[in-house]
Amino acid sequence: MLNCNLQTGSLADPQKTLSFADRPYHFSITGRREGSHTLTDAGLIHRSVSNSTGEGVVSGTFQKLGIQVRQVVRQGESGLEETLTIQNATDTPIEIDQIEAGFCANLASRPGWRLCAIPFRVQLDGSVYDYPSQALIEGQFHNAVFVEANREYMPPLVEEGLLRSEAWAWGDEHGGLVILKYNNREIELSVARPLHDGGETWLQFGGAGLCLYGEPSGARRLETGRSFTFGVTCYIPYSGNITAAYQVYRDFLDAHGHTFPQDYNPPVNWNELYDVGWYHSQKEELKQFYTRQALLDEAAKARQVGCELLYLDPGWEVCEGTSLWDESRLGSVKNLVEQLRDEYGLGLGYRTVLRTYENVWPAENLIRHTDGSSNPVLLGNQYFWEACLCNPDFWNEKLRRILEISRNGVRFMMVDEFDWRGACTNPSHGHKVPTVPLDHVMAVYRLCRAIRQACPGLTIEAHDPVWPWATSIYVPTYFQHGFGDAGCYDENWGFEYMWDCLNDLKSGRALALYYYNLGCNVPIYLHITMAADNDAGVFFWWAASTVRHLGIGGKVSNKTIEPPEGLAPYDCEKRFAAYQEQMALYKRLKPYFVRGVFHGIAETAHLHTLPERSGGVLVAFNLTDAEQEQEFFIPSHLLQANAEQPVSGAQAQWHADGVTIRLRLPAMSPGVVCIGEAVERA
Repeated sequence: MLNCNLQTGSLADPQKTLSFADRPYHFSITGRREGSHTLTDAGLIHRSVSNSTGEGVVSGTFQKLGIQVRQVVRQGESGLEETLTIQNATDTPIEIDQIEAGFCANLASRPGWRLCAIPFRVQLDGSVYDYPSQALIEGQFHNAVFVEANREYMPPLVEEGLLRSEAWAWGDEHGGLVILKYNNREIELSVARPLHDGGETWLQFGGAGLCLYGEPSGARRLETGRSFTFGVTCYIPYSGNITAAYQVYRDFLDAHGHTFPQDYNPPVNWNELYDVGWYHSQKEELKQFYTRQALLDEAAKARQVGCELLYLDPGWEVCEGTSLWDESRLGSVKNLVEQLRDEYGLGLGYRTVLRTYENVWPAENLIRHTDGSSNPVLLGNQYFWEACLCNPDFWNEKLRRILEISRNGVRFMMVDEFDWRGACTNPSHGHKVPTVPLDHVMAVYRLCRAIRQACPGLTIEAHDPVWPWATSIYVPTYFQHGFGDAGCYDENWGFEYMWDCLNDLKSGRALALYYYNLGCNVPIYLHITMAADNDAGVFFWWAASTVRHLGIGGKVSNKTIEPPEGLAPYDCEKRFAAYQEQMALYKRLKPYFVRGVFHGIAETAHLHTLPERSGGVLVAFNLTDAEQEQEFFIPSHLLQANAEQPVSGAQAQWHADGVTIRLRLPAMSPGVVCIGEAVERA
């Protein structure tokens, strides 16, 4: 167990050979009583420390603001668990702008230490959250933020001078401490901040702090006598490299139900968007291009390449965002489901969005912004209108329309473009005024839960309800997740690597998928276009290896969905034939990818194993522009093998403790190596 002294604030491993914190625990809060000015209150008065078996308690008061603090540190099964509660002990409400609470470590005395984010060492935009002590001392760090020019009503960020992540690895090359924050009620992340004092710089970590748009929002205002308890912080030691730290976090999430069921077997989707095109709500173009026959032509491609579900992206609605099926173009949902099943052997899935690209909702359903307006938003050359999902009347109508479609045997649904774009101030909606991100987030997830409950067998992928796209997510990867009754939705989105995948891989952005898998078993869904891949299928296999629910498309590629500069020329029949071959191998090995254990041998070498079988599947990648010879060592215990196993796809040399794999890969290409029982499937 960790050795913790609450009197001094020290934190060390059980043998006291590795000190994680060596300065007094830091308490500071900034806020104001109602009608008063803002002030910062540092340190606690009447501070007391008590200890009993397996538990220590610190209590005290921020004197200026009159906020009482209670810190409880318990010995858990694998480390320490800390909870912090603040309470307003005054006769007036208190607004809180920031709280700083955490253990502190002298950075100058730890030159070989690093602070590494989990599960996104590589963020969605490709930036690396892996900071040596000197970078922290010099302030060389930043948070990835989703920014869009037309988000004019977003509140200010509350995170100057700090870093945020679901969890952190704090240590050196031999091991360290995983510091994780878990809160499934409020949006809360683990914050870390360098503190400068007296010529020294300390790293404050754990405890509690506000970040993003002031999360957790429940801590921002304390009425008289009211209290708020932050999410638990866990401190768990690990030995070895960063992969071991990631495993600690993944095991923690698994233990809390944020993983996939044992029988998880999602269909491989075919996305018609890449060939049919995107026409938003332009009625004449939809009537010409997005027809029943066009969808059946896509179904034929899906069957030919080996997919199992036809997924409908924008185009199936009367107007995008209305959730009204356009029978005039597509016939009935029920009939399409039956035809796809009977004639093509496919299921049906579709995408639903919140915003609408025509002004179709009554004005009372729209968000009223903080300036009193409900004006539409200009996106590119078109406008969209924002309805308020926190309005029960609208929420119920949205649910009714979705169920009218989904109850016809739909197997998959994507919840997209439900992103929060600022507070609603309309008091007639029946929600608190103004709303905060959590209000909207919970409305989205309640909708997902209600849909699943009404449609057994329907799988729901939900985009981040605040920052849904390519640079950073807002809510934790696990937030409100769980299959069945354990949560509200099944799968996360694959971070928008669906348009220009080769560049995402070359730039390093798509490495986020690798680190996500090291640290989290919540399944990801992502569809990709073969038109943006290469003939070797390098991104096909990258997605197959890091995305548990895979979708493909794009035999001929429609110009409406390509980047402005277009895609590299390719032979569409040759590329399609190559994908047919890759898909055939993928489907034979599918159990390893959809419900296997993901092991990071290296960023470019991923091992997949199944608990009941010896051996596994290694997918290796050459992401350079020249041919490359690669060599990887796999320990025997990962393969559940005590003796030599057959190997296909590479040279193998067995040792007493594992196997060395050698293979030569052309430029920008993958290699699939089967070991042990997996050889029989290949």
